[in-house]
Amino acid sequence: MESRHLIAAPRPSCFFEDDSTVSVLRRSAAEGVGTFLLMISVVGSGLQKGSSPLSSSIAISGSLIALILAFGAVSGGHFNPTITLVQWSRNQRRLDCTVGYVTAQILGSVAGGLVAGLMFDLTPGRPTCEPPTLSSLASEGIATFGLMTIVFCSTKSTSKFVGPFAVGLWLMGAIVSTPTGSIANPAVAIGLLATPGSASVLAVLTFIMIQIASGSLAAQITSVFYPDPRRL
Repeated sequence: MESRHLIAAPRPSCFFEDDSTVSVLRRSAAEGVGTFLLMISVVGSGLQKGSSPLSSSIAISGSLIALILAFGAVSGGHFNPTITLVQWSRNQRRLDCTVGYVTAQILGSVAGGLVAGLMFDLTPGRPTCEPPTLSSLASEGIATFGLMTIVFCSTKSTSKFVGPFAVGLWLMGAIVSTPTGSIANPAVAIGLLATPGSASVLAVLTFIMIQIASGSLAAQITSVFYPDPRRL
């Protein structure tokens, strides 16, 4: 039954949709459009003349806050496969919903990368196979762990409006303070392969593994801070 797409989500809660009976197609479409717009902000803020890490952080974090507020009631406002996959692994989301979300997020990110390049009259760069550096792996691990800790702790808040601003504020700081600019999102990492820059396929694949592992660790840490009262 569609109403069982969410099994253990509190109400109301950040990063969970208001009505789980809404069709998976509609909710997945919201995730796709949201990720598409987020990716345009990510790529466009970097291609803009005179851009800096600070200006990019303001543009990206502001866009993400707005998108979560706009689409959160429909889909939960993930725009990030790590959130979706961790919810599924914790029996908070069904498999068909998870597949729909992750597929839409990846397609939206790739489309956003292509459209952002088109806006700046630039063609996609040629992907490389350069291995990632140790510093970039550490950067993505820390950036994702911090972001996912904020996400999962925010789901425990009594107000569903805490999450968008908490995530945006963390992201603003992480973009400026991490070498990789806090990608922290498997869909965005994949979408970078369709952008004017020369992204490394090997680095993207490694980042995705680091991001998902860091997200899973963040979920475990959150369960320590906010234990399920039914298990005490």
